[in-house]
Amino acid sequence: MKRETETVRVWVGRDLVQAQMMRQMLLESGIECLGNLDPGVIPTGEFGDIGLWVSKEDEQRARVLLEELEQGMSEDRDGELSREEKERQ
Repeated sequence: MKRETETVRVWVGRDLVQAQMMRQMLLESGIECLGNLDPGVIPTGEFGDIGLWVSKEDEQRARVLLEELEQGMSEDRDGELSREEKERQ
């Protein structure tokens, strides 16, 4: 996959663990994915940003999957915070 002409960035963040989870999910869903830290990929964006790129053909599907994963992660964090608050009371 040629990043310069055939791919689009579908996610950007600063959390390496989250980026690895999202990349793995895309790969397991059959979507080839490149990240800043892949061999031969030149990082772009602001210092510290981690980006994920997919082919233009897979962009829409990848964005939907990433949004679902981020929403699930957010709900998990909210649930953990609620449990911690209950335990404090």
